Amino acid sequence: MYFGAVERVTSGLTVTNVVEPLRVAAAECQTDEPDVITSGVEQVLQPRPAGLGETIYQFLAHMIDMKRSNLVDQLVAKNIFSPAEKQGIKRQKKAEAKVDSLLRAMRTKSAAEFDSFLVTLSEVGQQSVADVVRQALHTLGQTGYNPLIHAYGTVWFS
Repeated sequence: MYFGAVERVTSGLTVTNVVEPLRVAAAECQTDEPDVITSGVEQVLQPRPAGLGETIYQFLAHMIDMKRSNLVDQLVAKNIFSPAEKQGIKRQKKAEAKVDSLLRAMRTKSAAEFDSFLVTLSEVGQQSVADVVRQALHTLGQTGYNPLIHAYGTVWFS
């Protein structure tokens, strides 16, 4: 998978800009068929670009650093993940498998939990990763939902 990253410096921080490739992926996968999103009792009928969720899933799978952070512990502390979900992630041997397990679990979370996930990423030293996802969703007008619910959930490692 190619993200076409371009580095730019903002306020002394290097930020990777992948919004344009995400915009292209979303445009290519846009359908006229709306998806039904179920959250608790309410159902919201909204069109969603299926490719965007998969692209964000792949981006996060390649960018999240599980080796040098306590991300999973923080997600449990914030009640985003259950202790059982934590055990499922921690039982994986390889870092790539841990990230894949984490993202698969995130596919079932609400929009608020996804936003809390991005905040937690920032808090554990992965601010630039969270910023790229937020910027992409904002630029594409796709905020207010969990884009990972549209991901197939298979990580493509090269």
